Amino acid sequence: MATLEIREPESIMGASAKTIDLSLEGFLAWEERQELRYERVGGVVRAMAGGTRAHNKIAINLLLALGSVVRRRGCELFGSDVKVVSPRGDVMYPDLTVRCGPRNDRLTTVDDPLLVAEVLSESTLRHDLLLKRLAYKSIPSLRVILYLAQDQARVDVVRRGADGRWDDGEPAVGLDAVLALPELGIDLPLAELYADTDVAERGGGPPDEEG
Repeated sequence: MATLEIREPESIMGASAKTIDLSLEGFLAWEERQELRYERVGGVVRAMAGGTRAHNKIAINLLLALGSVVRRRGCELFGSDVKVVSPRGDVMYPDLTVRCGPRNDRLTTVDDPLLVAEVLSESTLRHDLLLKRLAYKSIPSLRVILYLAQDQARVDVVRRGADGRWDDGEPAVGLDAVLALPELGIDLPLAELYADTDVAERGGGPPDEEG
């Protein structure tokens, strides 16, 4: 998800630091009143910007691929408009979220995701793979984090084991590869996730391999 960093959130809130409610509830209430969407990770507030066509296509392909499976399991699937919050007060907008549990469609946040997915952008790569990854890992219910590349057919998986420890699994690479998600009982062909993109047209490799 592309973002624009705001280094001094108090300046955009139009109030002095002494009068700003920086609690999770205060930030969520402020963010609901804004025209743009904002993430807060590690105390840094960042405005969310639009993504590329490739970013949008890959995110939609993943959502469509998981939709029927998630519903059959009695779980819920959300796109990039629903916020995920961590126990330490981080607020994030994953490109896709899966959660299982009692429903409440009036809520605007998810605090118990099973899976989150991020379509990586060059401008936010470091943020997504460092600060944001740590924030996701602090959520007790989370079991899987997916990172989908935009420039090649590649999905990296970070998975929490039965012992609670996080491990980086082998990435699924290439249009012939399959992404295994035993947590949802499904295997996803990468050809399906990258359908109708430049990546698919050039055979799944990065741009410098084209031709």
